[in-house]
Amino acid sequence: MLPARNASRRTLRLGLSWNTVNRDPKDNKRKMTRHLCISVTFLDPFFHGKGDGNRPEWPPSPMRLFQAVLFGSRVGWRKQRWSRDEPCDLRSAFLWLERQPPPEIIAPEARIVSAYTLFVPNNDSDKEFNYQKRLTGKVTRPHRLLVQDDEEEGVQTLHYIWQIPDETWTEACKYTELLSRESQHLIALGWGIDQVVGYGRVITSAEISQLPGERWQPWPGNISGRNGLRVPVGGSLEDLDAVYESFCTRIDRDIYNPPQPFRKFDLVRYVRTIKVPDRPYAAFDLDDGTKFRQVNANRVAAMLRSLVCQEENRKDFQEQFPKDDTAVYLAGHINEKRGTPPRFSYLPLPTIGHPHADGMIRRLLIAEPYGGDGQRAEWAQIHLGSQILYDNTREERGRILELRDKTSKNMVRRYVGQAQIWTTVTPIILPGYDDGKLVKAEKLFFQAINQVGLSVNGIAEMAMRKIPFWAGSEHAHHYYRAKYLKHFPAWHVQLTFRESVSGPLAVGAGRHVGLGLMAAGENG
Repeated sequence: MLPARNASRRTLRLGLSWNTVNRDPKDNKRKMTRHLCISVTFLDPFFHGKGDGNRPEWPPSPMRLFQAVLFGSRVGWRKQRWSRDEPCDLRSAFLWLERQPPPEIIAPEARIVSAYTLFVPNNDSDKEFNYQKRLTGKVTRPHRLLVQDDEEEGVQTLHYIWQIPDETWTEACKYTELLSRESQHLIALGWGIDQVVGYGRVITSAEISQLPGERWQPWPGNISGRNGLRVPVGGSLEDLDAVYESFCTRIDRDIYNPPQPFRKFDLVRYVRTIKVPDRPYAAFDLDDGTKFRQVNANRVAAMLRSLVCQEENRKDFQEQFPKDDTAVYLAGHINEKRGTPPRFSYLPLPTIGHPHADGMIRRLLIAEPYGGDGQRAEWAQIHLGSQILYDNTREERGRILELRDKTSKNMVRRYVGQAQIWTTVTPIILPGYDDGKLVKAEKLFFQAINQVGLSVNGIAEMAMRKIPFWAGSEHAHHYYRAKYLKHFPAWHVQLTFRESVSGPLAVGAGRHVGLGLMAAGENG
């Protein structure tokens, strides 16, 4: 392999955020972006709260904070203030907060401790006056905040951060002032024994980057019933009022009426910025004798996408998933849609990683977006087996089959397993022009990482170069690219994450069509 004359290896500093990496120093408007930050400091390093399904919860959900601030604002004599008719009353502030997008959470590292039993009295003293006979066991398994006595101040503090767009600041400033004041009345977050001190203020992006703790970001898409945290939505305050009223009137003379459950909330998956959410996939073999050169990965991806978009397959997919737009999810035609809507990624898998690896494509992968529920990948796995690939001249180019042997499964595992080091097999296509300058290429690479939904916080080191890292791969310029990708720069990249992440992992402008594909490991 040639020496890496044009390689760039960069060690990223701890705590480096995307905003600080990708910010233009001249962009003063972005520097002054305002955020409402409500901070909660635990008096003891334990949190006993549980989420849905009676599972230990960490970090504490935004809905839990919303309820706790609301309770502190209305407990005791402060309840009288809610009946006043003010131009901007407290109710309006909470109604504004429930309409905001889910906040970022910065929390101390925490670990679940061994379960233990607490003995507490039942509320049935009218039946049994003896205190000891009324005790009942309550099993708990709290989170312990990993705090050392000699650590810096603030490590027992959580921060909930809502970004406030500049165009809404005039309206929002009056609400942020009220909510900052009310957060000082926080009493507990979790069980009653999880006592806290709260405070709120408006801070800048630069101040956020200095806050200690792990970053938890709301992840859009289906949560698949896992790791969902409750967040307030429009109507949450009204529903909480109704629940409280039903609790206060649950006993009518001698008749007990169960209080109504709380229903007005949403479930949002939160992931640490150094973690990558699960990405369901379907994996296939090509039939014996069928293989493609690695430099044609983009062409092979186009053939696979064309197969999935055949009329029969498209109609079946539409019947199974009537809410999905097949032009977007299957064909990737986003047109004027903003952002990156959910869609399949078509990823040919070159043969790599052993002494005789030739880099040829013998296996294919169809991947859902990160955080997908797996149903569409399952559809592809079941429905596409034994179908024939055609090129753009309608010539047969092979048949796709279920994975047949251990060798194929081991090769797929290189692309979907867990590892800290991930290296491009096919080059990353940057989402802009680098003008032949490495500094610009690095900045565009960070932009590509952001587009995938990853965070620069999770990357410890990176190396960029034109020549390949894997035996069997080619120089970045040698790969075929569709017309819309031809003029953008291509680079091979190696990433070292702070913690292991799982694949399949593809980055860059061609990440849905076979380019920017990464495999676990350093090189072949």
